[in-house]
Amino acid sequence: MELLRSKQQPDGTLLLENTHPGKIHFPLEDGDGRPSRWNTLRALRVLNWYKKAAVA
Repeated sequence: MELLRSKQQPDGTLLLENTHPGKIHFPLEDGDGRPSRWNTLRALRVLNWYKKAAVA
């Protein structure tokens, strides 16, 4: 969880890292080092789940 939190940017987003080097048929992100809506969504879901589990 600490690794996930450490990757969060001040605005709450997570950056895209280590994209697959090859032909991309449908680009969904702006590239490495740019905020990733999908990584952010997944990370926020995990952090939210963890927070709820800690309270219960």
